Amino acid sequence: MDRPLPIHRATPTREAGRTGSAMRRRTAREGPDRLVRVGPNAFVRAAEWDAAGPRTRHVTRVHARLARLGEPATASHLSAAALLGLPSLHGWPDEVHVTVPRSRYRSRTTGLVLHTRSLHPTESFRSGSALVTTVPRTVVDVALTGDVRAAVVLTDSALRNGATLTDLRWALDTHPSARGRRVAELVFDLADGRSGSVAESFARVVFRELGLPEPVLQQEFVVDGRRIIVDFWFPEQGVVVEVDGRAKYTQARYLAGRSPTEVFLDEKRRQEALLTVPDVRRVVRTEWRDLHEPASLVHRLRAAGLPCAVRPGPSAILAAA
Repeated sequence: MDRPLPIHRATPTREAGRTGSAMRRRTAREGPDRLVRVGPNAFVRAAEWDAAGPRTRHVTRVHARLARLGEPATASHLSAAALLGLPSLHGWPDEVHVTVPRSRYRSRTTGLVLHTRSLHPTESFRSGSALVTTVPRTVVDVALTGDVRAAVVLTDSALRNGATLTDLRWALDTHPSARGRRVAELVFDLADGRSGSVAESFARVVFRELGLPEPVLQQEFVVDGRRIIVDFWFPEQGVVVEVDGRAKYTQARYLAGRSPTEVFLDEKRRQEALLTVPDVRRVVRTEWRDLHEPASLVHRLRAAGLPCAVRPGPSAILAAA
């Protein structure tokens, strides 16, 4: 579970420097004493906020809001995903998503989205001071919003980390809302825990939107005793598709002590080795920008011999469903 930044609140005893007005004034200052407001009567030190990543910032907002709302308010949807360590395709929102009883709260307020669908006692758990929806309920909540791409990314990650489709389908069947059920069922049909990253999950949905054949995931080839595992393998066309991200060339966990130039050369040698496999005709490399704007990607895939049956807009996969 991701932990929040230390949250500071005004004290009811009007301690020096800890009144609400004094802390709000510190948000407008420059220097080491500056604060950032993350919720009603909730502040964090600006230096810690500036150094934190997007997920940690969202987790901090969630804890700030939940402490204000009290029980039985439960972090849900993307806010639960942030707490559970699941990915978000579109980044982390400024608004906090919380599920609450219908009779108790308004549906929406500034910085807060309140969902009033009922929760079964088995669909939430306590993590520290926060109530959070379980992984199956979180996945279903996001899937029912209708964003197939984001939901498949989330579902793939849940499956990689131990959830089962049986668990997820049960959570869908017991969900009190029927809205979006067809989309959620499509998400579960597309989901595959073998996808090794957010980019691979995203790419798989885009390939489906473009009408490509079903690829083999994580296909292994052996070249001169070296095991090479590829992201996508289209055996009938003899085409390998790899999804590249900048993280491969910039983040320490991927560099593994190598320089970006060394990583680039290793990737080049790896691709040359793949092309010596008799069944491999072409290797196509894609990037995030190709997946977001696939018009040029379609031409490259067709040139490689892959049949792209359609060239749809963002909602084409929903229409096909």
